[in-house]
Amino acid sequence: MSDFRILLPTDKDSVLNYGKARLALTMGEPMELEMQSWNARWRAEALDHYLPQGWSFGAFDGAELCGVILGQPFLFYRGLTQTLWIEHLEANTPDLAKQLLDIAQRWARDKHLQCVLLENSVHNAALLIEFPRAHLLDDRWIEIRSTRF
Repeated sequence: MSDFRILLPTDKDSVLNYGKARLALTMGEPMELEMQSWNARWRAEALDHYLPQGWSFGAFDGAELCGVILGQPFLFYRGLTQTLWIEHLEANTPDLAKQLLDIAQRWARDKHLQCVLLENSVHNAALLIEFPRAHLLDDRWIEIRSTRF
């Protein structure tokens, strides 16, 4: 069973190591892995931005990170006052990814944000069936409403 918590700036190395380990599963060449990590959404300068904001969450098995969601709120988009943008969602299992997204959506609702927005991808779209208030926006974005509108 995993423990979930808000990621802190002190978790930066754990997130970097997790991201590199997950990327290494798809990369055979060490140089290619290094080059891909420079553009990753979990790269160091991105973490310096996301982690202090308090909208990123991690799933932990003991001290080991096994899932991460990087997010930030933004204001006044599509007539909504507050939206939670999910920049990156990655987990060891689809169930962990669903749990992380559920936590982000509940946190957004608790803080009175109107929706959670993330990019439509094969992995993210598979989560749609778990969220009855989710729908596609112009095939590029997934919106999960956290309030009634």
